[in-house]
Amino acid sequence: MEEFTVMTDINTDIDASYAEAEHIVILPQYYHFNDGVIYGDEQKLEPPVFYKRLLEGERAYSMGCNPERVRQLFETELDAGRDILCIMFSSECSGSYSTVSVVAQELMSERDCQICVIDSLNGSVAAGLMVYLAQEMKKQGHTLEEVRDAIEARKKDFDILFLVDHLDCLVRGGRLNAVSGAVGTVLNIKPILHFEEGKIVSFLKCRGKNNAKRTMLDTMKKLNLDKSLVAVAHSDNLEEAKEFAAEVEAELGVKVVYINEINLTIGTHIGPDAIGVAFCKLPDKEN
Repeated sequence: MEEFTVMTDINTDIDASYAEAEHIVILPQYYHFNDGVIYGDEQKLEPPVFYKRLLEGERAYSMGCNPERVRQLFETELDAGRDILCIMFSSECSGSYSTVSVVAQELMSERDCQICVIDSLNGSVAAGLMVYLAQEMKKQGHTLEEVRDAIEARKKDFDILFLVDHLDCLVRGGRLNAVSGAVGTVLNIKPILHFEEGKIVSFLKCRGKNNAKRTMLDTMKKLNLDKSLVAVAHSDNLEEAKEFAAEVEAELGVKVVYINEINLTIGTHIGPDAIGVAFCKLPDKEN
């Protein structure tokens, strides 16, 4: 096959309307509370409803890709005569990369096709920017192999800085111990997190949200950014995200490609009112 489809999973936070317009196929992941109802594919919760339940003390849980659903979505593209390039949320944070890779290998052993699954080593809109870049290269006429090689070569240059506003969500999800969470809440600590070797790690802790956002901006000013690859993410705080995106554009001289909602599978761990900015670095400038 010569034609191919760019695919990804929901945890790269690609906008659904953009994906539909560009025929980018999104593999669902799932989330649930303790009521036995699983959300994430055709059945979903609206973010305000979801986060209200979180803030009222319910614990939410995330689940990875369903192999049968992955196979179904893959086969739809293959039956239409298209190979597949699939960019996945970091394998260090989810088992879905492994699940999707197994399905891909099974299908390639059964039929004459090519399915390339890329471990982004990243997440949210940082991985989403890889999907955006892949789709732009595809539209420019690049082959699947050329797009794959370009993403693999550059993927470690992508990152996202994101601040979490509600430490209790990190505590309930097991990402932060209770004592640290309690102390951080009292002191108005806002942790800035990012990806390192595919894992989510602490970048810095700041007092107050405005100070955290300023720190993210100042950090990016020191980097040699690809000005065509910047995106902003949020969890149910769109207006704040728009204001932050405007600051990013004004202070860094870049164009924010898109602003998108962090999906609720990730939202189970970070809670509402988070803000993130993703980017891709260029090679360091020579002196």
